Amino acid sequence: MKKRQIAAVSMTMLAILTALTGTYAYFTDKKTLYVNAKTSNLEIKVDQRNFTDEKVKDMLPGDSREISYTVMNEGKADALVFSEITLISSVPMADTVEWFIQDAEGSIKDEDRQVDPEMSGMDFVDDVTIDELIDTKIKFISLTDNNTVAKFIVNNGVLAKGDTSKVDLMLSLGLNANNKFMNSNCKVVADVYGIQNENREGDITWEFIKDTADVNEEVERF
Repeated sequence: MKKRQIAAVSMTMLAILTALTGTYAYFTDKKTLYVNAKTSNLEIKVDQRNFTDEKVKDMLPGDSREISYTVMNEGKADALVFSEITLISSVPMADTVEWFIQDAEGSIKDEDRQVDPEMSGMDFVDDVTIDELIDTKIKFISLTDNNTVAKFIVNNGVLAKGDTSKVDLMLSLGLNANNKFMNSNCKVVADVYGIQNENREGDITWEFIKDTADVNEEVERF
């Protein structure tokens, strides 16, 4: 009797295992998921209708003239916008720069326009990092190329997608401008850069930003 009971129990366990095995073997399913990744675009446009020669003609020492431009973020990502302003004087400037750019609040003081003698004639704007610019509205960077080229960086702030921002600047000819500035001129060049605001790194140098923008511009032409 005992042997039969054991055999019966063994047969029952085998039937259960067979049933379980059969379940895993025949009742299967599969789900496949797809995701199509797409990049966002970073697109900055500039309206320069108030950035014209007429705004800055016939200047005399002590004069300040308003020039402005409007930056539009037409991309799909928030952008941190900076402008590199280059002043090219037809005559050499002194250690305290005669031609200079101000923001609307006049953030650059006379002492800020004094060139460090060690940096005179050197172009060190490319070494400036985002961290050095983020807390300032405008920064005088360098006086280069035989004292005829001065560079400034303007912090235009963060533009959300779809936003516009008017940038008001003042081109000034300082009272320290002497007779050599009579009949001289100053060319003003504004290069506007949009940088992805999210995930940006503060130690990115201006050189990296400019080089990347230049490469991307060349690629877009082809």
